[in-house]
Amino acid sequence: MCVDTSKLLCYGYQVMMTVTTQAEHALIRTIAGASRRLDRDLTLSPLQAIDRLQKFNVKFQKYWLAAPWLVLEDSYVLPAPMPVAAMLEKIGKHGQPIGIVGVAQVTKQQDSVLVMHFRKDDRNRKRVEDSAQAAKAILDKANEEAARLAKEIFEKKIQSIHGGKVAD
Repeated sequence: MCVDTSKLLCYGYQVMMTVTTQAEHALIRTIAGASRRLDRDLTLSPLQAIDRLQKFNVKFQKYWLAAPWLVLEDSYVLPAPMPVAAMLEKIGKHGQPIGIVGVAQVTKQQDSVLVMHFRKDDRNRKRVEDSAQAAKAILDKANEEAARLAKEIFEKKIQSIHGGKVAD
């Protein structure tokens, strides 16, 4: 427990106590840094955006619940494992990359959504945020279902251990 009067020190202590590896700490820093508001558009070519996506995918591969994806100007998404040639073709049809979204299990107790914007304007920010919100809704639903299944399995195992005799 942190009893320091500085919220920043308490937060830092809590993060360090829950982060068990340097990779987890790097992912948390990446997610936090990516969420900042841009002062200007990032000038990335389609290949640079794809490269950034694929590097994130490889660097944090064991943490992704699903591969991260590029969000294009018309909200179309391209998952990281997609072949580069196919990505470039889709970019030609659906517009330039405007951001990256990914869902990761940062620690055993914490899931998080990576939201990285390439454009500062509100319209493109909203499209990337909408993709992130959709991912978060899917994650929340999956967590609810996992909790329900875990409870069901646990109850069956307890009943089998106690010969079906479990008090209400």
